[in-house]
Amino acid sequence: MPRLKPIIFYDIPSIVQTWSPNTVKTRQVTRLKSSSSYCLTFKGLPFQTVWLEYPEIKSFYEQHSLVPTTLRIIKGTPTPVHTLPVIMDPNTNRFITDSFAIAQYLDEQYPDTPQVLPHNTAALVHAFHTALHDAIRGIVMLGSFRGAQKLNPKSKEYYIRTRVERLGIPWEQFATPEKREEQWNTLRAACNTIDGWYATGGGQFIMGDTPCFADFVVAGLCKWIQYCFDNQEWEEVKSWNGGRWRRLVEATDRYLDCSK
Repeated sequence: MPRLKPIIFYDIPSIVQTWSPNTVKTRQVTRLKSSSSYCLTFKGLPFQTVWLEYPEIKSFYEQHSLVPTTLRIIKGTPTPVHTLPVIMDPNTNRFITDSFAIAQYLDEQYPDTPQVLPHNTAALVHAFHTALHDAIRGIVMLGSFRGAQKLNPKSKEYYIRTRVERLGIPWEQFATPEKREEQWNTLRAACNTIDGWYATGGGQFIMGDTPCFADFVVAGLCKWIQYCFDNQEWEEVKSWNGGRWRRLVEATDRYLDCSK
């Protein structure tokens, strides 16, 4: 492979090593700190990180004429939202938004590197991605409440305000002690469901002995729980499903570049 200019990876700063499970997915694909982070490292592509606080993301999109790819229902209306990860590849002068689109782009643009979407599996991995988000939908408020505590002050205020607006629920009601047991049981049920998918394949990873984007999605969620939830909560999650999530994190940590 000819010498490449480092890909620029746009991520969200926090008081922990990596905050967003979505950006973690991409990092592990090219050596960025997120599932996109997993993807970057897995493929061995050079990169550098640019940090954007939450209130800066919309203006970043506008500055570069990027079109939001995510819709959220806000007050009953589908509304575009500006999200990370985003990469800019100076080798092609292209911006790519959305972690799955980034994975597709990296495989197509750099076919001589390990593939995060193995041949003819993109549709199946996308379906897995969608099904996983459906499975964890019931812990959105608990996850939002835990995650907000790890953001820098500038992002934390913005994050809380926009989540309250989006869900129409006062912030103090996102994760009350009364709701905690129900939310925790929802997370455990989701893990049981995902464990069943893995058990069907029989290997350490969803497709056998080599990780792919689907594994980075799950690992990104696990790392986010590790960083954002209480220590005893992460210890409990690690013990579920015969220790599958502990083993998955241990097996994929090699693709996380957590240097600053």
